[in-house]
Amino acid sequence: MSFNIRHLKGKHALSLEDAVKRCAQVGDERSKEFIYKTCYGYIRAITMRYVRNEFDAEELTNESFIRAFNKIGTFNSEGLGDRFEKSFRAWLGRIAVNISIDFLRAQKQLLALDDVSESEIEHRPVPVSGNLHVEDIMKLLLQLPEIQRTIFNLYEVEGYSHEEVSVLLAIPESTSRTYLTRAKKKLRELYLASTNITAGF
Repeated sequence: MSFNIRHLKGKHALSLEDAVKRCAQVGDERSKEFIYKTCYGYIRAITMRYVRNEFDAEELTNESFIRAFNKIGTFNSEGLGDRFEKSFRAWLGRIAVNISIDFLRAQKQLLALDDVSESEIEHRPVPVSGNLHVEDIMKLLLQLPEIQRTIFNLYEVEGYSHEEVSVLLAIPESTSRTYLTRAKKKLRELYLASTNITAGF
């Protein structure tokens, strides 16, 4: 399902806050279109971090907006002031993450985890690379195994705690930590390989 984006007409331009409140109160279609147009790129970027296929990412993006519009009345906008847009985008982003995880689980792409030994669990941060930029990370992420990419996204990009990741993916916190460590190490290896740098690990 997709939305038909039209040029918004009217004497007064909407703000995101006005559009969200109007959508929550009366389900205003013009407001929905404004929210979709304003936040589409942000949500598409999230879904693309979880799935490799652009068609799937588009479907997940549209599903995220549909679910958000159905639940928009639950978004608490009271007293946010200047923090409104940031808070709303975070709320919308979490919906997109949950839908992406549901999709991966339904497609059985979150495969059974390898055995994780206690000795493998890292209790200190593992640097990826001081020269590794966000754009580089996003490209290299696509080369990671599904579970590593998902946990890296949830923890490092979306800001979930290991406790939240464990609940969302139904895995122990220690497993979340271990797969994050594996993801960081793999990203560093991929980066060094892509720049023809060799280093011991």
